[in-house]
Amino acid sequence: MSRPLTTVHAVVWRDIRYSALIVAVLVGAVIEIGLRSFVTSGGALGMLALMPLVKNPAIAAMYGRVDTLDTGGIFVVWKMGAFLLLMVAVWAALSATRLTRAHEDDGSWDVLVIGRRERASVLRTTIVVLAEAVVVVAVVSFLVLLAGAQDVTGSAYFALGVTATGWSGAAVGLVAAQFVAPRRSASQGALAVIVLAFFVRMVADATLANEWLRDLTFFGWVEKIGAFQHLDPLALWPALAGPALAAGAVTVLQRHRDVGGALWTHPDSAPPRPRLLGSSWSFAWRERASVWRWWTLALALFGGILGYLTHALVSLAATDPGYVALLDRFGYGAMVTGVGFVALTTVALSVAFTYLVFTWIASAASDEIRGRLDVALGTGPRRLTWLASVVMSAILAVAVAVTATTVAMWLGVRISGTPMSLGTVAQATLSSLGLVPFFVGVALLLVGAVPRAAFTVGSVLIVVAYVVQALGPILKWPTWSLAIDPFHYLRAVPVQPVDVAGLAWVSLVGVGIGALGLRRYVRRDIVG
Repeated sequence: MSRPLTTVHAVVWRDIRYSALIVAVLVGAVIEIGLRSFVTSGGALGMLALMPLVKNPAIAAMYGRVDTLDTGGIFVVWKMGAFLLLMVAVWAALSATRLTRAHEDDGSWDVLVIGRRERASVLRTTIVVLAEAVVVVAVVSFLVLLAGAQDVTGSAYFALGVTATGWSGAAVGLVAAQFVAPRRSASQGALAVIVLAFFVRMVADATLANEWLRDLTFFGWVEKIGAFQHLDPLALWPALAGPALAAGAVTVLQRHRDVGGALWTHPDSAPPRPRLLGSSWSFAWRERASVWRWWTLALALFGGILGYLTHALVSLAATDPGYVALLDRFGYGAMVTGVGFVALTTVALSVAFTYLVFTWIASAASDEIRGRLDVALGTGPRRLTWLASVVMSAILAVAVAVTATTVAMWLGVRISGTPMSLGTVAQATLSSLGLVPFFVGVALLLVGAVPRAAFTVGSVLIVVAYVVQALGPILKWPTWSLAIDPFHYLRAVPVQPVDVAGLAWVSLVGVGIGALGLRRYVRRDIVG
């Protein structure tokens, strides 16, 4: 029997503890893998040959700018830092909207503020818990770096960067929760701001002329801290003070609205919109319309930026034979051509496409948990039909996102001055969809078997699978461990041929586990 919780602080911590633990473990594991990769690659001496690649504008835009790679800490900052910080910011923002807007939507916020507790007091406690959860993740990163024999000061600055990024992400989520309702819309607005900030950081690092753009985004503030490099204590002030000021503004904003409401609300009445309500198939698409719009916009923008960076990388390869030899040494020889660069970047985009299809299907479990399906399944379609409509709309959403990304990437390539046909770009992006059948099956299995944990478990699986494939060969992990990773079977098409046999087996596994998930879904009770 669990011990009763007697404080708001304990109740809020209970809501966030598992996600905080998972993110902390992921961050620590990725940092440890990065430190081991540095040693395996020959340490500081082995990194000397990598410096021309680090200075390339296209690579700098992806990973950020560093001056040297003479320690494992700097290698982690360069190779993993940008995307680790993006993950922390996204987690913090989603946690903020869940602890505030989601509880207002389902009425549980009313219980917290009943009696002598004021709304402002509960909000302040929630902000404190979010700040503490981020600090836990930062402390784990600090301890892992120390255990890896990294400089104490550099490790501390890196941990402060993680703290600043997490607090900034939480601040964005808190502000979005005040302005927008329901939680899904608030989360989408927060994620849009974070992704835009990340893109601005990419543009800022692409050329020295754009460095001033760093001051417009919290990712830029954190980068200027200079962990393990040119340590800049002054850069800590905006990075840490910005979220604190935003948190103060949130407490003011809350006083100007009612519980459950938002500062931007829709009118109480509106003309009926029966479009796409005629069947579960069309409704599944309409229900998540804002999801595919935001995903499509973000992926198209990302693809356009990658396409535009193609010329910078190809130009360097054409003028620096040593750079070409370096790429060959690290297995990236295909990047000396525009086609090769596009092919390799679309392999990375496969993570986004598989995550889109997974989260789309996993949202069916969220609808079920919130009780939205009770009436629908009681009076409408069969459960199998309902879930099948969600799967088909997910596949359609991915098709729309891939089409927009392909066109945007091709336009970016052409604007950069690199000749390439639309068909070549399309061949590369379509190849990145090879794992969609597998992750559709994974999503179905999780929705059917563990609906409450479906989103978290699947998200962790995707991140871990990609990290294993990206760093496993460098760390010389056993062949069997790479063979069971689905990302192992993706190829840089059209530079490399499609692994038809490997993807066929992976897809077959996905179909099998998906069938098990469907069987479980139609036989179990509705989760409430």
